[in-house]
Amino acid sequence: MDMGGDLGHPHPVKPLTPEEKRRAELSEGRSVLDKLKSSIHSGRSSQPTNQQPEKKSLTEGAGPYYHLTHSELVALLLQREADLHRQRAEFDQQGALLAKREAELKKMKPQVRDLEDYIDTLLVRIMEQTPIILQVGTKLK
Repeated sequence: MDMGGDLGHPHPVKPLTPEEKRRAELSEGRSVLDKLKSSIHSGRSSQPTNQQPEKKSLTEGAGPYYHLTHSELVALLLQREADLHRQRAEFDQQGALLAKREAELKKMKPQVRDLEDYIDTLLVRIMEQTPIILQVGTKLK
């Protein structure tokens, strides 16, 4: 004699009317909620009471996009994606410019080295031939 189907009950169970079912779910939900609250409060009683977290409404932690509609969110995402693509293009352009400048510097390094060598050679020749030119105006005094 199985009235409600065998759902793990040792004896047949009379099905609830929708109103009774709703009340049973509410009372069961409340009892579970009460158990959770009591376990939380008993756990908190061992902690200092000055560290209780602030209570927030559901919309308070939702962020700055909570008030936007779906189409506004989609538009915002598309705009941000376009901004990211633009930034990526700028980044790539700057990378190409950097590579160009590095190539120019690489070409200039041997020229700078040649000029430094030329200046060193000139200084050596001056010191050998006319070192008086390099003396600071001690004779002028």
